[in-house]
Amino acid sequence: MSLFEEIQNTNIEDSTDYPNLNTLSKSIQAGQQILELSASKENLKHHDVIIISIYRKVLEQADGLFILLDHDSNSAARSTFRTLYETSIGMQFIFEKENLLENRANSYYVSYMHEQLTWAKEAMKTEELSGIYTKEELKEKVAKFKSSLSYEPLKSVNKAWHKEKAKLERKNKHFPPKWYSLYEGAGNFTHLASRFEATHRLLYAGYSLETHGFTALQNIVNDEGTKKQLLTPLRNCHSGYDTLCQLGRSILNLCSSLMVIRYCPEVKHEFSEFLDSGDQ
Repeated sequence: MSLFEEIQNTNIEDSTDYPNLNTLSKSIQAGQQILELSASKENLKHHDVIIISIYRKVLEQADGLFILLDHDSNSAARSTFRTLYETSIGMQFIFEKENLLENRANSYYVSYMHEQLTWAKEAMKTEELSGIYTKEELKEKVAKFKSSLSYEPLKSVNKAWHKEKAKLERKNKHFPPKWYSLYEGAGNFTHLASRFEATHRLLYAGYSLETHGFTALQNIVNDEGTKKQLLTPLRNCHSGYDTLCQLGRSILNLCSSLMVIRYCPEVKHEFSEFLDSGDQ
């Protein structure tokens, strides 16, 4: 039996009524297999661990999307899809150029460390977290974060991060650089996404409205019989349900394909058959 054959033969309980949710479930299960296989490889380098961690986040977000759709929580599902979309674009950026892959993955880590540094230093100043961390514990965290950036392969990436930060400050922009702005990246997410998705502007803008809580009026419906305005139920299966299932599955399968090609090419044929099956 192939790695994905059992998944192909397993369906969710109400698969007949919700075929698109069923195929999303299968893609998530296949992704879990790919994640475990990738993580089990020997001699993984620092950037490999980062990439595998990002892929795990993609899986986690896709799984969250499945759970929310399964419970007809459409508003939360749209917000979750947006985060899934953002993470997948970041993955595609890392994989875009082989010669920059290592530095781009490490820039994700370096930027995260700087966020942690900012958080720890701010906590030391304000003492808002004094009930959770002592000042000494926060100092130790700062020292640990700084130390992690002082050795290769992160040292050179950290230097590039500081160079980009200085460039922003010269333009009177006093905020840290985006991790994807380094190594031939983009200054904002919209520009980055334009490299990988033809419909990114409409896709991202539409789901961003939900994330920012700007779609409340969509929950008002007019009753033609009574001429009254009513609120839709908190949980209901709406017209965008299948679209979210299909988009979520497509994004996850794309990220899974990137992982298979790089980390587990031995199952490339099996995974291709899985994607070509009627369920996908």
